Parts: sequence; structure tokens; C-alpha cells
Amino acid sequence: MKKLLGIMVLGLLLSGNAYASNEGSGPIEFPPKFEKRFKSYLGHVANEKSYSFVFAFHPNGANDFQAIKGKNKNKNLKVAEKQAIKACNKKAKQKGCMVFARNAQIVWNWDDIPETYYTLINVMDTFDYIDWRDVSPEVGKGTISLNKETSKNFKEHLTIYKNNKDEKNFYSVFALSSNGKVSGDMDGWGKKVSKKQIEALAIAECMTNNNKGKCFIYAIDDEIVWK
Repeated sequence: MKKLLGIMVLGLLLSGNAYASNEGSGPIEFPPKFEKRFKSYLGHVANEKSYSFVFAFHPNGANDFQAIKGKNKNKNLKVAEKQAIKACNKKAKQKGCMVFARNAQIVWNWDDIPETYYTLINVMDTFDYIDWRDVSPEVGKGTISLNKETSKNFKEHLTIYKNNKDEKNFYSVFALSSNGKVSGDMDGWGKKVSKKQIEALAIAECMTNNNKGKCFIYAIDDEIVWK
């Protein structure tokens, strides 16, 4: 699962108005295991209360989110929206991404959005979630082999890095469980980005996906650092 961390509140759940022009509508081709990805996003929203979140989607299934920190919640949402759409378009390799959710509110207009995603919002405070602040990032060691799913996720990580490496202070981290079967990742750019925070967020996501099992840094940017 990929998501880009701008410089990351469960803030005001806006219903549209000033933001409606960028809200998506119509059919979406939800990618496999999207429920897990959206659950992870909602976990960030619930636990990172000093940040404003926007999740963008392309009808073909490409998606990404941005998280912005600051006191001005409305301004943060506007910046996060712009950057989330930009990041999503890069993944889709074409324009057309629109806003799917702001913080914990789905704003995409389509009657056939699976009810599962709305249900996740209703129970998001009960998620068994690893807080990145409790993580001490470590580089992995020893023999490791990626499975089909984590190999696919790593290729996506490399694609995102390639598409965004020219952004100022871009930093990208990919984490793995010791058996190579579970992954997590996080990216960010901007002068306020903390590399240690990006590393901890990637590992926290991996550990959340791994039932709290230990995870380690596998790659930074496009370089494998696992020893």
C-alpha cells in the first residue's frame, strides 16, 4: 500500500461546498485488497490528530493520499487535496484523479461504493493500530525472500520513487517483516519532512499489517539497505 506523507486531525468533516469541484463521481475500479489499504489510511486519520488527510482516486484504480500538518485546517485540506491528486495522477500515469475522502469522510459520489468502506469508518476507533511514535526504526538483517504480494508492493514503491524523486527533499521507505511476507511503506517531501518519522511510519504500517509482528527497513528510496 502506498501513500505520500506531505509535511501528516481528524478535522472538520466537510460535506462539499468550497471543495466540491474536486470530488469524484461515477464508477471506480477498486484494486484488489483495497479494504486493507483504506483501513490503513483510516488508522492514520484516527491516530495522527495533528494532521489533515485527503485520499485521491482515479477511476482506473490508482490511488494515493496526502497528510498535512498545521493549525489552519481548511488550508491544510486544500494543500493535501492538491498534493494527493498530483501524487495519484503520477501513479495513474494520466490525469483524472479526484478526491475520494477527506479525513474520515467519503465524498466520492457513486451509489455502488461498497458498504464495507463506510463500515470501516464507523469502527475506525477500534482498529488495533501500531503508533509510529512507539517504533524505533531498524534496518533488517539476514536472509530474506519477498513473496508475490510484497514483490508487487516493492515494484510500486520503486515506481513512486521514480515518479517523485525530483520533488524537494523527497524520501521514500519500504519496510518488511523478517519472513518477507508483509510490507509497509511511506513517502514524503518538503522542508518539514522528518526522515525518522517516515521510517517509523513505514515500519508501523508493516507491523499493523503483520499483527504487531516486528518489521524492519528493507529499502530507502531505490536502494535496498537490508543487510
